[in-house]
Amino acid sequence: MTFVPGEAPVYRPAPAAVVVFAWRRGRFLLGQVPRGWCTPSGRLEPEETDLAAAYRETLEETGSTLCAVERLGVYRLSSSDEVSQVPAFVGLVALLGPIPAGSESRGVAEVEPCDVGSLYWRWDSLMAAMFCRAADAAAALEKRVRGPHSGES
Repeated sequence: MTFVPGEAPVYRPAPAAVVVFAWRRGRFLLGQVPRGWCTPSGRLEPEETDLAAAYRETLEETGSTLCAVERLGVYRLSSSDEVSQVPAFVGLVALLGPIPAGSESRGVAEVEPCDVGSLYWRWDSLMAAMFCRAADAAAALEKRVRGPHSGES
């Protein structure tokens, strides 16, 4: 698996799934799905855009509604016979509500960036780098959307 930063407006092949780094007041939101605590993520539904999937997956797995979303880049997963692409987004949480009925998620946690590695279901150097990149991008997005003092208590 590799990560290519920046926009990827034309995906070849089409995206297999999406990953969202949901940000709320300086913390990441993680959903507790069957594999463990992780970022909202999942496969696209038929005819769904990657951006629409990002909003949907975040709602389904954390009960959160996003108010602003930006692309971070794309994960490229390669096997001997295929390449899959998974767009990654960072999004600001506008509203934290209940996890919808029927969701695979059994809970939501707001986690400080420095604590994500101790909770995350599968931690490695790529995930550590991605969370650093996502935290920087989320803080910058928050300043643009909410103002320069949005991260202060």
